Amino acid sequence: MKPIFIIGIIVLVAIVGACFYFYGGKTEAEFVVVKKGDIVSEVSVTGRVKPFKSVDLAFEKNGRIVSVLADVGDYVGAGQILARQDSSELSAQLSKAQADLAAKKADLDKSRVVLANYYSGIVDTLNDAYIKADDAVRKQAGSMFTDAESDTPKLSFSTTNSQAQTDSQNGRLVSRSELSTWRQELSVLSAASSDNDLFLALIKSKVHLSIVSAFLISMTDALEKATGLAQSTLDSYKAGITTGRTNVNTALTNITDQNQSINSQKATVASEEAAVKSYEASIENIEAQISKTVLYSPISGIVTKQDAKVGEIAAASTVLVSVMSASQFEIEANIPEVDIAKVKIGNSANTTLDAYGNSIVFEARVSAIDPAETVIEGVATYKTTFQFLKRDGRIKSGMTGNVDILSEKHSDVLVIPNRLVTEKNGEKFVAILENGNQKEVQIKTGLRGSDGNIEILEGLKEGDKIVINE
Repeated sequence: MKPIFIIGIIVLVAIVGACFYFYGGKTEAEFVVVKKGDIVSEVSVTGRVKPFKSVDLAFEKNGRIVSVLADVGDYVGAGQILARQDSSELSAQLSKAQADLAAKKADLDKSRVVLANYYSGIVDTLNDAYIKADDAVRKQAGSMFTDAESDTPKLSFSTTNSQAQTDSQNGRLVSRSELSTWRQELSVLSAASSDNDLFLALIKSKVHLSIVSAFLISMTDALEKATGLAQSTLDSYKAGITTGRTNVNTALTNITDQNQSINSQKATVASEEAAVKSYEASIENIEAQISKTVLYSPISGIVTKQDAKVGEIAAASTVLVSVMSASQFEIEANIPEVDIAKVKIGNSANTTLDAYGNSIVFEARVSAIDPAETVIEGVATYKTTFQFLKRDGRIKSGMTGNVDILSEKHSDVLVIPNRLVTEKNGEKFVAILENGNQKEVQIKTGLRGSDGNIEILEGLKEGDKIVINE
């Protein structure tokens, strides 16, 4: 009986153990449900508040200070005078230079008037030249031709100089054409014409006169060998041609003189214009030197330093006055190289100041990132500037600020805790519950948030249960 009893106890224990194993010991695994939410990536740094603008001012040259117009703590506007050096000697130089300039401008005005008169006299000079040329061709030489106004003018006398005869007849035809063209040119010319048009007409008229002069020379040559003319007639013809040539030569001389006078006067005007510019440059130089005897505030703000004293000799480049912008501030912070790639100019940032605690947040944005590194304790960092978006009287220079930079944000995306993701051979996996059983699935992730969550791009859907294996 005793062995049977022992066997029964063993069987009973085995049955109870099996029941516990299959029914009592099995518990459902813990899990996290895949949900949609926002992923925010932030970079947190500590920096210090400094004025948005701060300037140190000094005189460029040595000089005695004659007035100080702002003290420490004074609010000054941009362009306001802060201090002056003695500039009496420079002011005297300026007065003399201005007087010299006025005299030189008067000389220039006179020269311009003379030049203008030369140009306006061109019309009269050319009209006179045309009259003389027309008289020489049509009156003085007119009776020496038959069919003078036709296209085949002929000499009315014989000459043994055949070349002169041909040149005279051709010259009469060409001269008629030149006079016609010249008359058209002069008809559109007046004292109100531009200087360039007047001067061009002067040059063209000289060409017209040269052609008429050549015609009269050929007539002289033809008369020298004339035959069959009474002596009185020949003398009359020669006198007429001589008169014509004299008048044409006079006209040519007048035009040449007018041309030379204009060119000479233009050179005078150009020289005096250059002199005026030189005087103006001298005045600008003196005015620039005078301006350097005055310290202006380039910004609106508070005077934080004032070492200028009336009567003292201010040394060049020695800082005497400092001005800090009154209400605009920014924060400078050094971001380590591991985080700088996440930060871009324009990123939003929330800032708290140690003086006011974490409950007061000031909005800012990234306004500048230095391209060169700054090594701090062996770590490469990059100086980054944050500009406050609103002016606030509570912000003071030198305060310590804690900055959270919103580098990137994805809204309404699938998110899970990053700690549930495992990696194998460069691929990422999570374990999910499917029909009560665990199943490993491959996933593709996106943005990693500052709160410990990570974005899921592929492999999961909303509502999936991620097993917590910890």
